[in-house]
Amino acid sequence: MSDTRLCPLRMGYVHLKVKNLDESLAFWTRAVPLEISARQGNTVFLRGGMQHHWIVLEESSEPGLGRVALEVETRNELDLFEAHLRALGVAVEAGDGLANARVDRYLRFNDPAGNPLELYCDMIAMPTPPSPRTVQVLDIQHVVLAAGDTRAAVAFYRDVLGMRESDWIERDVCFLHMKNGWHHGIGVGGFGGAGSGLNHICFQPPGLDDVMRARATVRKLGYPITMDLLRHAPSTSVGFYFAGPDTVAEMSFGARHFTEDAPPKPRVLARGLDSIDVWQQGLVDTEQSVVEEMKKMAERQRAANA
Repeated sequence: MSDTRLCPLRMGYVHLKVKNLDESLAFWTRAVPLEISARQGNTVFLRGGMQHHWIVLEESSEPGLGRVALEVETRNELDLFEAHLRALGVAVEAGDGLANARVDRYLRFNDPAGNPLELYCDMIAMPTPPSPRTVQVLDIQHVVLAAGDTRAAVAFYRDVLGMRESDWIERDVCFLHMKNGWHHGIGVGGFGGAGSGLNHICFQPPGLDDVMRARATVRKLGYPITMDLLRHAPSTSVGFYFAGPDTVAEMSFGARHFTEDAPPKPRVLARGLDSIDVWQQGLVDTEQSVVEEMKKMAERQRAANA
């Protein structure tokens, strides 16, 4: 895949700083069917595909989001991004990460909300696929981040990083896509007043059977389901959300997909419960009840992230 547009290719991985490495590993290898690809001291790399990792867990006394890393197709593009970011006055840490980060080269910087980001090229590839699991997962598909100023965050991801807007929920939340074309690789919004931070990470199973097997596994393990089976209006994806010790995870399939030569006209969808889940249409009596339900959802997400 090649394009003159300077834009990341796909969501690459998420680095999480965690309180208890054993508890976190139990969640990310059982509720989310990832496997350990490497250990380095107090850091563990987890994969679900041929890439060396999708999740990095680092035990820390200051837990939280370490960084969200986006894959860039070539070293030349990464060099162009570095020049572009520096010319705009963005503070950038550049380095060779093969030994410790398992990527050939990286750029690290923050978005306007303070969320730590990385652009990288050429992650180490594994020689064999992961061991077969009951639940199959095709990829890490997207993250959604909190941003106190949604418009400023969207302008950064669109105008600086080259992503394209897919949809808005009013002007509260925006979903943006990268070169791989999935409805969103990044989502940003206020989410009950949070100024920054990770809202959730989404993984893509191949279909409904794997979503339902994942749901059954999560229920058996006793992790709380924060939003049960639903179909999102913006992406049309079907899935569910569940909370672990570090963040909320989503398992969903069926998201809209765009091509580079036919980008969508972004919609501004109504703020309401049926934008979160189209199956709720007609079940909400008043606008106030919609607002209250959305507040409850945000509170459940915050509690899961606490």
